[in-house]
Amino acid sequence: MIKLGILGLNEGNGHPFSYAAICNGYDPKELEKRCPYDLIKEYLPKEHKNENGLKDVQVTHIWTQDTKLSEDVAKVSLIPNIVDEYTDLIGKVDAVILARDDVENHLEMMKPFIENKVPLFIDKQLVATKDELEQLEKLIDPDYPLMAGSSTRFTRETVTARQTIKKEATTTIHGVSRESWMRYGHHLFESVASIWGLDIEWVRSLSAKNDHDTIQIHYHSGLEVLLEYCKDAHLPIQYTVYSSTSEPVTIPFTDYFHSFKEMLRAFVEMVKIGKQPIAYDEIVGISRVVLAGQISKEMNGVKIAPENLNPIDIQ
Repeated sequence: MIKLGILGLNEGNGHPFSYAAICNGYDPKELEKRCPYDLIKEYLPKEHKNENGLKDVQVTHIWTQDTKLSEDVAKVSLIPNIVDEYTDLIGKVDAVILARDDVENHLEMMKPFIENKVPLFIDKQLVATKDELEQLEKLIDPDYPLMAGSSTRFTRETVTARQTIKKEATTTIHGVSRESWMRYGHHLFESVASIWGLDIEWVRSLSAKNDHDTIQIHYHSGLEVLLEYCKDAHLPIQYTVYSSTSEPVTIPFTDYFHSFKEMLRAFVEMVKIGKQPIAYDEIVGISRVVLAGQISKEMNGVKIAPENLNPIDIQ
């Protein structure tokens, strides 16, 4: 039995409820009473049913910044232990899920676990700045048991597209998501990167206001990717692939339970056998693209090269 610890919550992120429930099962009455996320209250009874969770793994410990929040998640998702400090997880669990997407806190929370060689899953973006990425790369080596990103790479639609789309015929990709580029960039781009790769020449922000990010990603092949993030846009998150040889294909992110379960399955398998399901260079490469878009936004739309996170020209 693999024992996991989970770190959460932050505003607008219900992953600790759903991730732990996928491993442990859930209490239907407590789900209705304590979980504030309607989407989770919809898909757990519909798809999990306390029958379709993962086997041979249990979330045994949880930490949040507030005891009441910890109790809510623990009661819903059958977590037996609440700890007072997140570092208390060290020595009690086999691996840790950092299920918060307030990326500005990621590096500080990761450090104690890295120092103790605890396998980690990081929700979406690794770190918030170029300097933090440089610090992280000094702390870990490419073989460290690290997994990070979005479950969009594990959706049925992404897996099908990876097998069927003619990549060389793709001319442009347009996507729309809610929230912001730094917070939800992975939810669109990770699926794209898992199919078309990371041979990217530059990234730039076309954003005109704070609550509406528009990011252009230019591949060396000439492929253009345009991703928009509107803070209050309604679901689903999705992108459309335009091709010179076939009709457009839209890839939505609606496969929540299945994709979360497959992502967690991959993480648990890594903990068991030590082999990373996503290459270190790909994890870091995707994070570099997200940072490049944010740096470009802060520099009023200058093109940023992901490989070094420096401007390539003056706008």
